Amino acid sequence: MSTKRPTAPDLSGSGPLPRLDANQIRKRLSDIENLEHAASLLGFSLHEFSIEDAWVEANFDPDPQCSNLRGGVQGGMICAMLDEVMSLAVVIAEGFTVGVPTLEIKISFLAPLPVGPCRARGEAVRIGRNIAFMEGTMWTDDGVIAARATATCQVRHPRAKATSAAAK
Repeated sequence: MSTKRPTAPDLSGSGPLPRLDANQIRKRLSDIENLEHAASLLGFSLHEFSIEDAWVEANFDPDPQCSNLRGGVQGGMICAMLDEVMSLAVVIAEGFTVGVPTLEIKISFLAPLPVGPCRARGEAVRIGRNIAFMEGTMWTDDGVIAARATATCQVRHPRAKATSAAAK
C-alpha cells in the first residue's frame, strides 16, 4: 500500500481545479488500486467511461472479507461498490473538479452476489449546481442483475482557503 493519501478536491482549499480530459481520468482511475482507499478492498478496476454521457463501468473483485455468513458479498459491500460507481459518474462528468459526498442511497437486492469478479455501472441522471441524481446496477460474473440503486449526492466545488482578517 502507498503512503500517499488522496485529498478530496472540495476539502483541499486550493480553489477551482483544472478539468481532466479522458486520458487523465483513465490514468487516475487506473492508479486507484495503489491508494489506501475502499476501492482497493472492493477490488475496483476501471472498465470504461463516458464524460459526455456521464457513466462509468467498473469491474470489482471483492476481498473474501467482504462476504456474509451465507458466503456471498455482504449487502453493505454491494452498496459501497454501487456508491463508488455512481459517485464516479458525477466526478467524471465534472472532469474531477468536484467532491461528491453521498446524501442518500436506496438499494434493491435482486439476487445473491457471489464473492468473485462482478461488474457495476453508475450513471449521473442529472447534475445540478449543488445536487446530483444517480443510478447504478451491479451484475454477477454470469450477467445476472444482483442489485440496483438510486442515490443523490452533494456537488461540492473547491473553494480557496479563507484568509483571516488578522493576517492582512
